[in-house]
Amino acid sequence: MKVNKGKVHSYETFGAADGPGVRFLVFLSGCPLRCRYCHNPDTWARAAAIEATADEVLAKALRYKSYWGATGGITVSGGEPMLQADFVTELFEKAHEKGVNTCLDTSAACFDENDPKIVRLLAATDTVLL
Repeated sequence: MKVNKGKVHSYETFGAADGPGVRFLVFLSGCPLRCRYCHNPDTWARAAAIEATADEVLAKALRYKSYWGATGGITVSGGEPMLQADFVTELFEKAHEKGVNTCLDTSAACFDENDPKIVRLLAATDTVLL
């Protein structure tokens, strides 16, 4: 079985503005858009990333689960997370197995309703921040 590794820029352990409740945020590296008022221009480059598996990221996140309450969980942002759809999908599916709420913060620039990878990612996503 192929192991998906995500290119992670950084983490935030106690986010309150990136989805419902208190969130563990995963900022991924890589975005082609270069939006003028981007909140995270430091995440544009993919080269400065830490490679991590979904299991590694989930284990890190679950250490903070007691702070999330009934509505918190994991938010994946970027960069553009849809560029790493396989990795985010695996993370979200494993999070759901642990009863964790998932949130995708995306520009949807990579959205293709006919792409089975995106369809599977959205099926594993509880909330989309667009």
